[in-house]
Amino acid sequence: MRGMRSKVEVLSQDEIELIHKESLRILENVGVSVPSDEYLDACEKAGAKVERSTSTVKIPSKLMEILMLEHIKADSLSQESDDGRVKPLTGGISTQIFMYDYKTQTRRYGVLDDIKKGIALSEHLDNIPAAGAVVVPHDVPHNMTDIISYQTLYSYSSKPGATYILSPVSAKYIIEMAKLMGKELSYGLKVISPLQFRKESLEMSLIFARQGYNLSVGPMVVGGATGPVTVAGILTLQNAENLAGIFLIYALTGKLCRSYSGYCHSMDLRTTLCSFGSPNQTFFGIAAAQIARFYGLRPGSNSGITDALLPDFQAGFEKAVSIAFSCLAGSMGIGAQGIAGADQGMSMEQLVIDNEWLSFYNYIINGFEVSMETIGTDVISSVGIGGVFTAEEHTIRHMRSSYWESRIFGRLGYDALQSRGFTGILDRAHDFVKDAIARSYPKEPVIPQSRHDELNYLVKCAEEEMKR
Repeated sequence: MRGMRSKVEVLSQDEIELIHKESLRILENVGVSVPSDEYLDACEKAGAKVERSTSTVKIPSKLMEILMLEHIKADSLSQESDDGRVKPLTGGISTQIFMYDYKTQTRRYGVLDDIKKGIALSEHLDNIPAAGAVVVPHDVPHNMTDIISYQTLYSYSSKPGATYILSPVSAKYIIEMAKLMGKELSYGLKVISPLQFRKESLEMSLIFARQGYNLSVGPMVVGGATGPVTVAGILTLQNAENLAGIFLIYALTGKLCRSYSGYCHSMDLRTTLCSFGSPNQTFFGIAAAQIARFYGLRPGSNSGITDALLPDFQAGFEKAVSIAFSCLAGSMGIGAQGIAGADQGMSMEQLVIDNEWLSFYNYIINGFEVSMETIGTDVISSVGIGGVFTAEEHTIRHMRSSYWESRIFGRLGYDALQSRGFTGILDRAHDFVKDAIARSYPKEPVIPQSRHDELNYLVKCAEEEMKR
């Protein structure tokens, strides 16, 4: 077995084409709100019908068909063949408002020190490749939170990630920071479902586009609230908003956006909260992979997340089911990790647990080798009937590749666990967090002092401009 291959589907080809057809009908007859003169000009030039009085863009179906089914699909398929191989996963961090403490079951607003501790912890998490800002720091000026977060990430992390960029002024200075550090940036257009692009987001995207950075789009329809309650309706509206964003980006930049957002949800009808762990989340992940494949795009979905506020059976089950089905269907991106419940806060312990299940998952996805050496007929013959393989050289040669070791998931017997006071996964994750932060915090800057000073200067300039 050389990696895992699979083809999990919930949609027939006819159903995919129906969703595609109805999405085009929505874009042609209803359109999308695009409150930006520059975007309206670009869309009109590209062949869309523009109603200036309402900032509405209506995209003729034929125009969208040509872009999606001729340009993007042909170009994507010429560069990357889909062999059905399931890809290994890594986790990302989504900036939260609150820090959630599992041990005391309390939460508070995030502060800058939390970001620094998140950086320290992330250094020890192999499956979290970028240390994003874990919270919005409420102890700095509100209009500077994103800039100061980037400054902190670039200064103290060996693998700096990102946070949400909140204003056009911030975008300008964060771009300068990234240039200074030699880091890549991109920007995702924000869609306010149903069928609206946020004015400030369009302004920020123009800043990024003028600098040559790539743009993407990430709608997040919530069924029963900002979209139809039915799974099919959610998927169709989500698809229409994806297509609209792809068209806007192409009209503005001439570039083909290759990603497809399956980050939709259902509203919990009892609480009216956006649900992260409902069974529908699995439908969305599988369907997004299928629809993206239809267009020749790279799919992502909000899989691997949960509604549970504690790392209990519900949390593990909801995460595992949506991940397994979505990724076996071909999804290449998952939801952010370390989140308690449905964006109820950031939990350091949950991030550690998520890093561990990602390792477990990737061990399975990487598969195992079948050869004369790994079958081991010779050692089986040598040990013979009733023998023991533990001390055999064959065992020593292959034990690391055949064994997944966990620092967090428990495998102790009863007596050993009893002697440790019956600690659970939350306790082990908490101990890991304490140890990792104790070893890596406080951190000194990982960049030269001259570079650190330049970042500080950019922050000072941003502060002055924000005061005007």
